[in-house]
Amino acid sequence: MTISKHLGRSELRLLNKLAITPSMRQSTLAQELGVTRSAVNQLWTKLERDYDLAIRGNIDYGQFGLQLLFGWAQASGISDILTKFSRWLKSNSLVTRLTKSMMSSTLGEMVYFEAIVPLDDRYSWFCKQVERFRKRPYNLKIEMADALSISQHLNLALFNGSSWSFSNDFRLLATIDAAKGYVDVLPSVGTVAQSKVATLSAENLVTAAAIESNYYVSATELAQNYANLNIVSRAGRTLRRKIAKVRKTVTLPYMDLKDIGLPQKLLVCIKTESANSPLSRVLHAQASTFPKARVISGSLLTILDLEAPRTIDWLTMTQILTNLAGNTSEICTFIADRNDIETRLESMVSTIISRMPSGDHDSRR
Repeated sequence: MTISKHLGRSELRLLNKLAITPSMRQSTLAQELGVTRSAVNQLWTKLERDYDLAIRGNIDYGQFGLQLLFGWAQASGISDILTKFSRWLKSNSLVTRLTKSMMSSTLGEMVYFEAIVPLDDRYSWFCKQVERFRKRPYNLKIEMADALSISQHLNLALFNGSSWSFSNDFRLLATIDAAKGYVDVLPSVGTVAQSKVATLSAENLVTAAAIESNYYVSATELAQNYANLNIVSRAGRTLRRKIAKVRKTVTLPYMDLKDIGLPQKLLVCIKTESANSPLSRVLHAQASTFPKARVISGSLLTILDLEAPRTIDWLTMTQILTNLAGNTSEICTFIADRNDIETRLESMVSTIISRMPSGDHDSRR
């Protein structure tokens, strides 16, 4: 797939540096590239404008009193029940992602969803509502799990500035299959384990949301976010320390780009018979072999969310991953047109805080 706007050599050099070390500041980039800070800033601004360049934070939601839930629902043929479930997801303020299938390996309709849910009564309420669709009169087949690990990957080594060289042939199967033998020692680069240890705090929640959207968020910008929610801001030095602590302890940065010749969206849904499947760990470790990938895994479920060039053959990819899954896993794949819902924690903060007990609001005005 060739993109309409060709990335120049200088732009590609900058992006390759950022893809490897996304926490790198513009001043350090200038030194690494042997150019002026002004030149880097000019390139950066152009990339933001043309390709939505952003450095975002992959965060441990549990450290902020939240749980990422993910799952999928499927129906045979065209189903009114699946449509009703999709409508409920769309109307729910906790749902951050909803993706409907255009074509699936099950030959039926599928939807994939994610929700960021506070670990309070809203968590049990959300699970009960999903369970309601599993029972009569709906009887919808739904798989859902708490996310235990989340990873983000962008492999620009496969990109020459205008087209991608990725091939989903036997070499991909051989590479990932070989990795299964070393799963215990493979590093899961870009993966953040999810925990359940912290209570919900408005101040910490606003900080996490800001860093998730913009890893480089400044103390001034964070103070403005507090003000917008009527939270009394801390001193600038305190905010800088808070940002630095979150970045260091519960966040990994990753580079995000749009419109770079990856128009095809493929979702691979895997359910294993046993918890903490080696296949899940292999996918986290080997997701960087794909052009752009996001992997979320729970105890029994794993989702591989791929953005790929048009040259990728969906049926071949399905067969390769099915062979990898073997007889101990259920696997289904689908092609999606787009995400019907795609939002971040930042857009949910106000709603979450409004339902918190007054004592948990920190320094609300």
